[in-house]
Amino acid sequence: MTRLRTVIFWRIVIVAAVSFLLSIAFTYYYYNHILIGQMMQEDKAKLSQTVRQLDYMSDDISKFTLTLIIAEQLQEFYKTYDQLDTFDQFKALQSTFKFVDGYKGLRKEVTSYALVLPDGRVFWNAAGNDSYFSERLKEPWYLNFVQSGTEYGFTEPHRMLADQKPSSETTIISYVVTVRDIEKPGQTIGKFIVNLDYSHFQSLLDFSPFGNLTWLSESGDALYVKPNDGEQAIARLVQDLDDGTGTEGAYRVNNGYLLVDRFETSGWRLASFISQASLFDRAKIVLYLLGFFTLVSTSLILALMIPAILRITRPVMRLYNAMNAVSSGNLQVSVQIDTGDEIEKLGNGFNRMTSQLRTHIEESIQHEKDKRELQMELLMSQLNPHFVYNTLNAVIYMAQKQGNEDIVRMVSAFIRVLQDAVKTGGDDSLVPLHNEVALLRDYIDIQSYRYADMFKVEWSLEEQSLPYLVPRILIQPFVENAIFHGICPKDEPGTIRIAACESESQLMITIEDDGIGIEPERLQRIWESHEKKSSPGLRHIGLSNTKRRLEHLFGSLASLRIESEVGQGTRVFIRLPKVSK
Repeated sequence: MTRLRTVIFWRIVIVAAVSFLLSIAFTYYYYNHILIGQMMQEDKAKLSQTVRQLDYMSDDISKFTLTLIIAEQLQEFYKTYDQLDTFDQFKALQSTFKFVDGYKGLRKEVTSYALVLPDGRVFWNAAGNDSYFSERLKEPWYLNFVQSGTEYGFTEPHRMLADQKPSSETTIISYVVTVRDIEKPGQTIGKFIVNLDYSHFQSLLDFSPFGNLTWLSESGDALYVKPNDGEQAIARLVQDLDDGTGTEGAYRVNNGYLLVDRFETSGWRLASFISQASLFDRAKIVLYLLGFFTLVSTSLILALMIPAILRITRPVMRLYNAMNAVSSGNLQVSVQIDTGDEIEKLGNGFNRMTSQLRTHIEESIQHEKDKRELQMELLMSQLNPHFVYNTLNAVIYMAQKQGNEDIVRMVSAFIRVLQDAVKTGGDDSLVPLHNEVALLRDYIDIQSYRYADMFKVEWSLEEQSLPYLVPRILIQPFVENAIFHGICPKDEPGTIRIAACESESQLMITIEDDGIGIEPERLQRIWESHEKKSSPGLRHIGLSNTKRRLEHLFGSLASLRIESEVGQGTRVFIRLPKVSK
């Protein structure tokens, strides 16, 4: 029993360990495939929201600039400036600057404007004909934009004066658009540059929830980097993007994930690197809770199961010893278990089992004694029919000698019926239908001598149904009832019809008479009655006994049904499974 206790203990330990490992595996799967996925979806939504905000700002600036370049004042300036004299040129320039300055208040991020003629002359509204802005157009931010071949768009961030004050130099992003003649759409008449304060873009990105964020131009240049000391990391991200890892979506990179979203109105992209460490830091409270619950549940399993082992194994040991005693032949043993649970019920069941086993053995011994006595009585009872057979054979000899064939025929039929009646043993419980029919013909012959001209029998037996097995003396009780209780009471000749046929897997037997019929109440009493033997030596098998025999031999595969109508007759339907010898 100590070994059983040890086996149960170690199995519980294994179950607890497997549960712990499965919990760890589940936690790992939940973190890598569900929790990280949820956090990435949240970050993608936040990044997309930031992109949309920048997109709305850039789209508003683009529409604002388009409104200006199609205005009649700017169109007139670009088309007629070279045709005016010096005074009119100065007047037209001042009038145009005054016009665009009037729109400056509509966009708080606009710092200045610049008008560029086709021959390269530049007019900056903050300094008029000053060459300061002309020199700025020689810098990479403008040259790269021109080389890109785009007609409109944002440049890279660059440093320049916001106005004429030397101390106002700041970071600017310029929006450059090619101006075309609205009357001749194919003719370029200059360029219009709107200078924007970079801090408005920067403040929007500074307040984003991402610790690592990069704003990329269409050419892949960094327009904004957060944090400022992450230039090398941002450069590697840009290189990865340009090398074809993708331009939009979430990508697994070393030690983290790369999120990229593209602007709808421009080629800009916003990229953020989410490290594994930051993801773990965000999810650690969930992971710690899962780990804590796993440890607590495993500890509870062990703490609850170890006392249960002792509670189970102690009474099991007593049962084990009691069973060994019973197996050795001691049926007087019993166990006393007071656990108040199923183990106690098991002990009580063991005690009942030993008690019933003692009773069963005693009954079996008595049954064998009774069986031997019955066999002796049966053997003695079989001696009497031999004397009857010899006597009846002598009667047949005398009738033949006198030439009385009716007596010979009736007594011969009676001998065959008598021989069948005294048969014993379970091996003859089923006989072929043709044997049953032959015995039934002998019985009918005997009754036809007794009740001459009172009834006739019509047979309708299919040849293929005759070999199938049926219970012995199955049809005779119903023919006997038809004669004595159906036809004889009506005091006029009647007809008995006996039919047998096969249908699919069943054998159908029908016994029908045109006697006086049976009332429903009486038929019910006949079903429920238990008839005793009518005479020693000959078995009288009633209707209820016949039904029980069918249920015993075939179960639900067989059925017996009786239909009767007063004054019209009775019809018996027997359904049997087709059984061959």
